[in-house]
Amino acid sequence: MSSRYLDRPIARLEHANSSLDLPYGVTVPAIVEAVNDVYAYLHALNRGSVDCGYGRLEELIQPPANFSGFLSNVFVQAVAKRTGNAKPGLAVNRYHNGRPDLGDAVQRGAEGVEVKASRSSNSYQGHNVESGWLMVLRFAIDDSSEPVYERGPTTVVAVMLANLTEADWNFSGRAPRSRRTPTASVNRIGLQKLRAGTVYGLP
Repeated sequence: MSSRYLDRPIARLEHANSSLDLPYGVTVPAIVEAVNDVYAYLHALNRGSVDCGYGRLEELIQPPANFSGFLSNVFVQAVAKRTGNAKPGLAVNRYHNGRPDLGDAVQRGAEGVEVKASRSSNSYQGHNVESGWLMVLRFAIDDSSEPVYERGPTTVVAVMLANLTEADWNFSGRAPRSRRTPTASVNRIGLQKLRAGTVYGLP
């Protein structure tokens, strides 16, 4: 029996905004190609997973935040590949837990692009208030249709890119005895910047 979630979406250049001035030599076609690389990778992995009797990754990788992290890592690799992986600020950061994700081998660098993947349309978070380029891959997962094999494939809804300052974040911190990870969230002004920098977006 064929599974609908094994359908492979296609990102098209007609859904991109070619008028944006992107940093570090990034091009709009490269972003669209990177989205298609994500689709190709998910399609290949899910086919192999289903053939082995394990179902698709979206149900296997739990909690959902772990799938977001996985998708972010895949997109980082795809963007680096499509932009040459050698331009200053755009190599995959090989430093463990280094920032930004695209920024050579540095623990904390001023140049480069931080990348996040999220299902949310208005809530993007990090651990710290930091300035610099932020790229958000917004995606949609069908995790409610039944039976499971009738669920649609994961789809990239938008790719947004903006140069944020510390003023574009709100820091939540944590209580003195709390073990919760400190959290910073992009605020309303930061969201406006990201939306204005929509490189790719489904109509």
